[in-house]
Amino acid sequence: MLVVHEVGDAAAGAGLLNRAASGDQQAWRELVDRHAQVVWGVARAFTTNPADAEDIYQATWLLLAENLDRLREPEALSGWLVTTARRESMRLSRARRRESPVGLDSGDFARPDHAEDPAHKVLRAMAGSRLAQSFAQLPQRCQQLLRVLAVTPEASYAQVSEALGMPRGTIGPKKSRCLAELRRRMLAADLPEEVAG
Repeated sequence: MLVVHEVGDAAAGAGLLNRAASGDQQAWRELVDRHAQVVWGVARAFTTNPADAEDIYQATWLLLAENLDRLREPEALSGWLVTTARRESMRLSRARRRESPVGLDSGDFARPDHAEDPAHKVLRAMAGSRLAQSFAQLPQRCQQLLRVLAVTPEASYAQVSEALGMPRGTIGPKKSRCLAELRRRMLAADLPEEVAG
């Protein structure tokens, strides 16, 4: 269950940050537990690749560990983590575009089926589905919002707002419009009503 920490918790968060900076492992674990869902939500909002999301997540925590004693406003840790995860997402996205080999099908480099676990087989099968195709046709902002809400369904609108840089009051209406557009695209792709609905 995601625990929503209010602004009044800022002093406690700053204390945790100071304890973690002095080497307290329990304080570090508490910091990660408090903010893991938001960092993961940002990472998943900016990529469809689970491995890239894990890289973004890990890089964000590594950067925090490296900068624990340099944070000027410890009470703003959540915002720092969101900003850092967003920047890491953009950095990784640029790096992936530079790495992409021209003229080669990336499927040629996939692991053999016998080494693939069932979860990866299902995810790979879903990627080719009409749902995935309809989702990929949505505007990027809709994709990011729906990904965050799917990955962290218990996140508050305040956390989603912070993760995506969207005004909190627009999240509910935007979510409704995005889901309606996804449904419309799925119906246009001749999916059965019960699948689209």
